[in-house]
Amino acid sequence: MDYWGVMVGLGLLASAFAVAAFVRYREREAATLQKQTVLARELRDLAGDDEVRLAAVDEFSLTIYQRLFYASVVAPWIRSAAWAFLGAALTAVGALAVDSLDGVYPAVVHIVLIAASAVFALSTLVFAGIALYHSASTPRVSFQDSYAADETVTPAAAPEKTTSDD
Repeated sequence: MDYWGVMVGLGLLASAFAVAAFVRYREREAATLQKQTVLARELRDLAGDDEVRLAAVDEFSLTIYQRLFYASVVAPWIRSAAWAFLGAALTAVGALAVDSLDGVYPAVVHIVLIAASAVFALSTLVFAGIALYHSASTPRVSFQDSYAADETVTPAAAPEKTTSDD
């Protein structure tokens, strides 16, 4: 008994579930970040003039904005590449399945599936390339330099106490 077709079918089904789960996870992450952004605004309003609470809100919002920056710039291209990869895999397997059939209709379907597979594969490469480009070229949000600047500026900015006994 030949289990080749069953194994390919199960592999495609697993791939489809994996891509859908990955995309859904990324969408949920973006929604969570949006909710946390609203929460950070509300916490800032509640903190009022308390410097300690404002510093805590700043740390919280810093991590949110760093993750939100990635989620808004790079993640859509990664999701698109995942969908295009799934499309390429499904159309390639469809082209292989139709290849053994005889007739004009299966031949036309075979050619269309090969073309669609090529388009999806090219789309996968383009989307992955754009995601890599944005990952490498988009400036990162980092406040490490400003923290270092605050540490060096704060002591110098403090007024020195001088006594005028003259």
